[in-house]
Amino acid sequence: MAQTVNDVTDLMSDKARRPTSNFQVPNSVRYFFMVLVLGLLMLILIMGGKALRDAPPAAIHVSNQGLTVAQYQKLQQVMNQQKVSSFFTSDLQALRDITTGLAWVDQVSVTRDWQRGIVVTALPKQAVANFGTERLVDAKGIVFVPADSKDLTQAQFATLQGEITQAPVIMQQMQQINDWYAPLDMQVADIILSPRMTWLIRFDNGQRVIVDNENTAQKLLNLSQLLGNQLSNRRSEIQSVDLRYKNGFTIAWNMAQPEIEAPKS
Repeated sequence: MAQTVNDVTDLMSDKARRPTSNFQVPNSVRYFFMVLVLGLLMLILIMGGKALRDAPPAAIHVSNQGLTVAQYQKLQQVMNQQKVSSFFTSDLQALRDITTGLAWVDQVSVTRDWQRGIVVTALPKQAVANFGTERLVDAKGIVFVPADSKDLTQAQFATLQGEITQAPVIMQQMQQINDWYAPLDMQVADIILSPRMTWLIRFDNGQRVIVDNENTAQKLLNLSQLLGNQLSNRRSEIQSVDLRYKNGFTIAWNMAQPEIEAPKS
């Protein structure tokens, strides 16, 4: 056992007697390697930037999902006129702004796709009424020009007329009137808001109503109740109703056409 302890002691003393190495990497060599690494990184960045700049322009793919033929062609024509850079550097927000600038476009999505390039997907506004003869209007009261002029003045739509800035108000008024008069099987065919804020309404059964901007809603609601009750038996005889009075209204009645006797042979 003593022999073993002595051997260990000798080994430890031998290690203590060995000279330690004082070799250190010179600072100049360290700086050289640091500069070399930084240079390589800069070279990679420069080459990568050059590759992006020299890359061919990205292809723009217009999705036809949810679009009519005319809408797809209009959007494709606009996108063909755009100058885009490479797949990674193209400004997607700029393309999105250009697409939303089209009056008939409601929502837009512009994304990058490895296979197709830059994909533009647009959803059109859904018209619910005509606005004059040259525009349409959606359920939110937004007036727009459709991609296809053939979509103008659709017979199944009511026609709204007035200032474009008043379109949401006119749309809301028409929807409210339709709710009130639906039990009478009457729907608005034309509604006009004049510059003096007078409402002119023509229903699909030919009856017309004119009302001012004072207590408009209450007057129209009261009329719908009268037509459904006291005047229910004479509704077909009414030509027009003027509600521009504080304490009443006037009715213009249809004039009965005289029967013409056929000449005897």
